[in-house]
Amino acid sequence: MKEHFFFTHPGRGLAAWIVITFVWWQPYPDEPRWIMPLLFFAALFLMPFSHALQRGASVTMTRDAKLEVFCAFMLVLSFAQDKVAWAVALTLPWLVWRAWWAMSSVQTLRHVQWTAGDLALASAGVFPVIGALWLTFHQTNRPLFGFDPLIVLLTAAHFHHAGFTLPLMAGLNAKVKPNGLTKFSCLAILLGVPLVAMGITCTHFGVMPFVEPFGVTVLVLGAVGVAASQIQRGLEKEREVLARLGFVVSGVSLLAAMLLALGFGLRYLIPNLALTMPQMWAIHGTLNVFGFGMCGILAWRSQSCATTSP
Repeated sequence: MKEHFFFTHPGRGLAAWIVITFVWWQPYPDEPRWIMPLLFFAALFLMPFSHALQRGASVTMTRDAKLEVFCAFMLVLSFAQDKVAWAVALTLPWLVWRAWWAMSSVQTLRHVQWTAGDLALASAGVFPVIGALWLTFHQTNRPLFGFDPLIVLLTAAHFHHAGFTLPLMAGLNAKVKPNGLTKFSCLAILLGVPLVAMGITCTHFGVMPFVEPFGVTVLVLGAVGVAASQIQRGLEKEREVLARLGFVVSGVSLLAAMLLALGFGLRYLIPNLALTMPQMWAIHGTLNVFGFGMCGILAWRSQSCATTSP
């Protein structure tokens, strides 16, 4: 008998996220508090729900999803703690989990041909551990290398979304349609995600100011390729209507979000193109999380289920 979605561990994570966000947290999108629900959504739902896309169906997926959702709950509880020691301690299960998943992702490369798609899928398991580490630093409530706590939190969110959904869907597209566009997208994202983080660090310390706009440009070019591939998947008539709609919404949302990111990344060169920081996490962040990430993963999962069903 097929288990109802909301009785699966990702389904419970999604239900918990809805309660946490709209009953307990109650943030407005233009408040810094909105960053946390965006980050929690990746931990409680997007990552556990995408296990089959990253590794394929296996008997360990249910156990892994259960552990991941549990660690994500601990992460959420860390933001409800007044004592720094408890706040830091409750982030550690998530950090350990992401570190284990990163090592496991690297080990999968031993059994594949190291195509651009394989590397992108593996990096979707590796990049989030950097975000988890920055979350632990954030909860220490101390300046990290002089960075404002808000920047530390935004960096953690960057590696939980741009470091996860972008390489994940770039890799999936490259595996399904290995052509020049999908391979370029994978390589640009593999370079762009760390380059953006490095560029923000360089800008903060006042050195090599060209790194940030260069990194953003590389990442945006890769993301535009992913957006085009997602839209292309949605135009393939052999897919179900809802899957096609999910792919198109995902691609269009990513395209809009990354154009905003390009404007923000070039803010020192062309100030009029940039939104403010609160506008960026309210619009760019929301488009990436729900439009691109959620709709894209739902579309790919529906395709996966259709392929594996008898």
